[in-house]
Order: sequence, then structure tokens, then C-alpha cells
Amino acid sequence: MEIPSKSTRTTSIEFIRFIAAVSIMLYHFSSMYLELDKHNYIPLAFVFVDFFFLLSGFFMMKYLMTKDEPMNSFAYTLHKAKSFYGTYTIVFSFQFIFFVLSNHLSTITKVLESLFHFKWEFLLLQGAGFIQDPQFGADYLLGQAWYLSAMLLSLIIAYPLARYFKKAFIWVICPVSIIVIYSYIIQTLGTLNIGNEYFGFILSAIPRGFAGTCAGALSYAAFDKLKDSGLAEIHRGFALTAEITCYISLAGFFVLRDHLNKQDSLFFILVFAGIILLAFLNRTPVSRFFNSHGTGAFIYLGKLSLYLYLTHWTVISAMKQFLPELPLAASITIFLGGSLIVSVLLKLLEEKRRGPLPVIILCLAAIGIAIAVA
Repeated sequence: MEIPSKSTRTTSIEFIRFIAAVSIMLYHFSSMYLELDKHNYIPLAFVFVDFFFLLSGFFMMKYLMTKDEPMNSFAYTLHKAKSFYGTYTIVFSFQFIFFVLSNHLSTITKVLESLFHFKWEFLLLQGAGFIQDPQFGADYLLGQAWYLSAMLLSLIIAYPLARYFKKAFIWVICPVSIIVIYSYIIQTLGTLNIGNEYFGFILSAIPRGFAGTCAGALSYAAFDKLKDSGLAEIHRGFALTAEITCYISLAGFFVLRDHLNKQDSLFFILVFAGIILLAFLNRTPVSRFFNSHGTGAFIYLGKLSLYLYLTHWTVISAMKQFLPELPLAASITIFLGGSLIVSVLLKLLEEKRRGPLPVIILCLAAIGIAIAVA
């Protein structure tokens, strides 16, 4: 049974992965270290999480529509988790050190009790609703990791639906879910910046992740219809206009950041879906240019984005603990530089290791340090 592969990467998408990760990093840094909640440098950066959800749905649908004997839902989800779980557990363990320091835990018993408290997060099940009224910093060590839990849990729901009811999933479940879920989120909470709130007994991260997965699946369904057909002149012109509009909108995301409200974040779901579809089609001068220039550098940055996303929260925690109240330029330089260095090292470790032993050693070392500083 063939394993899903990302050996063929689309340069423009990889570069946007990197931009997305850095934007989320700066969003968290602005609010956590600089404490600029009301004047965040990238106030709508949270919507880039939905870009990752869309990609997850796109690749899920690609796998299902190109394999004669696809893996079962559990195997596919496990494969997705294995791609980042080693790095995740390392970052989780070192983040625990800063939890011990910031909460002044003074005994081994308190340290071990606190470590057990984060059991669901360690298992990437923090989005399953097993924690009553969860709070960042108290019930979650890594505030950004809810996305990973939501992605995996969304796949557990979406994958069997797409596998066994493919037509119904594409033509009914996806469009209805997208409209109903996003409308409900906006009307209820007024923003896509959610993940920690409950809709009844369901954590909001799950419907948000499922809607994004559905949007990505629809993008692939459209891609599958168009990939083998030559676009007529008028259709190529429309595709080019749409792609340029999407990239201009993405640029406006940064340039017009002070003029956008949280409800506007929903518009960028359409932008992301358009960019993903047209980038993979590779039929316009814009997509062909982006997909044929800087391929090595952009693909590396795209691969690095996961590590940047995973590590930046811990870098912020370290700076708050040991380097509080730095000047703006120095703090941003140290934050970006530190996150980059740690990410490169962890990426290198992940590529070189041949088993779980290095991960186990680093995790045990981190827990040992946490006990030692208590």
C-alpha cells in the first residue's frame, strides 16, 4: 500500500507556507512578548491556519483520488501525525521547562502532577473536548498546537466520508459544511480566530478544521476536473485574472491590515482556495513563473515552515523568562533568529535520525531539567 508522498512540491505554495508560518509567529510574538493585542503587526494572521487546513484537505483528496487501494482512516491519520510528532514531543518537553519556571513549581511531585495534567496535549488530543474550559498557559503548554490536533481530528471525520461517499462528500457534504460552519462561526463569534471555545460539547477547533479540510478537498476536486483539459483562451484569461486578483488580495492582507476587520478574514478562505487551485494547475504565466523560479530555496523554506510553527512559542517563552523587555529591534531579531536556528537544527535532526532514540533522549533530558529546576 503506497504512502502519501510530497516529493512533488509546488514552489509558490511552499513559499506561502513559509509566509504563513512567519506571519503566525509575528502575530503571537506581538501579543505575547510585545503585548500589542490591540495593535498587532499582522492582526488577521490567524487565518493562515485555515490555509494549512485547506492544504490538508487538498492532499487528502489527492491521495484518495489517485490511489487504487488507499489506507484506512486510522493509518492515514497516523501517517500524518508521524511526519511531525517527533519534533512536536521535543518542543513540548522543552516548553514544559518554562512552565515549571514561570509557575514556580517547587517539588518533584508538583512537576510530575503538572506533566500528567498535559497528557491530552502530549497525545495531540487537546481538541477532542476532554478538557473542561481549557485555558492557554494553564491547560495547554503550546498554544499554537491546537491546529495540529484539529487537523488530525478533522481528518478522522473527513477521510472516511471522502473515501466511502466520494461524490456525496464533494457535491453535498463539503459545500454545505463550508457554508453552515463558517456562517455559524461568524454569526456566533464574529471572527475565525477561534479554537478554544465550545459549541455545546464540541471544541470550535474541530468544525473550523473540518470546514477548511472540505474547502481544500473542493479545491482538489476542481483541480482534478481541469488538470487534463486544455484551457480555452477565454478561460486562460479568466484564470490569469483570478490568480492576479488572489495575489493582490494576499498583498492587501498585509498592506491594508489596519483597515480589515475580523469578519474580513473569511474572504481569505476564497483567496487561499484560488491560489492553491491555480498554483497546482500551473496554466497561467503567473503560476508558471512562481513554480519555475527559486525552487530549491522556496521548497526548503516550505519544509522549514512546520518547524518554525512548532518552535516559535517556546522561543517566545524563553525570551519572556530570560530576556524580558528588550528593545523592539533587538527582540524581533533575537526572536526570528532564534526560531530559525532551532528550526533548522530540529529539521536536520528529523532528516538524519533513523529511529526514535534521539527524540526519546531529548525529551527525557528536558523533563530531567524541569525536575532539576523545581
